[in-house]
Amino acid sequence: MEVKFLDLSYVNAPYYEEFSHKLKELYFNSRFIRSIECSQFEEEFAKYCGTLGCVGVANGTDAIEIAIKALNLAKGSQIILPANTFKATAEAVLNMGFKAVIVDCDESYNISPQALLSAITPQTSAIIVVHLYGRVCDMNAVMKIAQDYGLLVIEDCSQAHGARIRIQNEVRSVGSIGDVGTFSFYPSKNLGAIGDGGAIVSNARSLLDRARNIANHSLLECKPSFVGRNSRLDSIQAMFLSLKLRDLDAHNTHRIEIAKVYDKILSRCEGVVCPELPALDACVWHNYVIRLIRGLSGHREMLQKFLEIKGVQTHIHYPLALNKIPELKSHIHMLIHPLPNASNWDRDILSLPIGAHITKEQAEYVANCILEFSTRY
Repeated sequence: MEVKFLDLSYVNAPYYEEFSHKLKELYFNSRFIRSIECSQFEEEFAKYCGTLGCVGVANGTDAIEIAIKALNLAKGSQIILPANTFKATAEAVLNMGFKAVIVDCDESYNISPQALLSAITPQTSAIIVVHLYGRVCDMNAVMKIAQDYGLLVIEDCSQAHGARIRIQNEVRSVGSIGDVGTFSFYPSKNLGAIGDGGAIVSNARSLLDRARNIANHSLLECKPSFVGRNSRLDSIQAMFLSLKLRDLDAHNTHRIEIAKVYDKILSRCEGVVCPELPALDACVWHNYVIRLIRGLSGHREMLQKFLEIKGVQTHIHYPLALNKIPELKSHIHMLIHPLPNASNWDRDILSLPIGAHITKEQAEYVANCILEFSTRY
């Protein structure tokens, strides 16, 4: 059986006819930048996230950088972020001239509240939480820490579109909990475009206005007080995202069902640590990541090869914790705290296929292949 890790042709096919019709209209009306399509998607996405507004930008990394600048943090101050994330999160902090303080993850692979608390200094100005793999961080703990120490919170939601968690007896969407939320619409995301794209959401009007000004060369401000940049979500991406947003909850529900299939079978394998299945929509399963232990530990490449022979594609998110990436660990503005989890787990984590293109039968096949492999060790 062939099981692709990702199949964008399958995921995007249902939108082709309507998108083609709208694209033709857009083409002849020449509404390419800052169009009604962009405004419409921003309104729809803000409503979906439960925020006051949304600013579409060119990509997810730009979203983090612009959000950092819009917060007007103390120059050169420290921003705490987790070690287990894509390098773009740290790059955004460093590129904006701040010190990146790297702390460990917990069993959810998200930032550890205990590690976060131990890293706070008088120079700390903000925290970036990454809702990694689609799982919401312990935002109750994070927001309590932020409140106690007067810190601002940036939510990197690039892998968690539509994830929700209960905060003080209220169910909230990611991006609406901290001071500002950032999203990537890279094609492989739960809500993916057909090119690059990103967004910033917030419940603070002044922050949204400042972010929009930054993203538009500061031309939207009568008397600019800062140097802006060029980072805009184009009309084609916005139009396509509006179409896909309608089905996001349904697609996330399907991902949750596939995760349950994996968990049911792989929980019987003593050499595999399965991710916890949280309540409500606290994980939308952008990635389903297992960790190899006991006899399987150190045999990830062999397992990948075995699965490849069986027709199953896998991936690694991420092969190196931030403290092991050469250009980051040697950076003068990187401050690395003890990372017993992230530093040791990165060699044994493996992402299994999940998404709208995966059937329950395929998920069962993948899990049973792993069980078969485990009998050899």
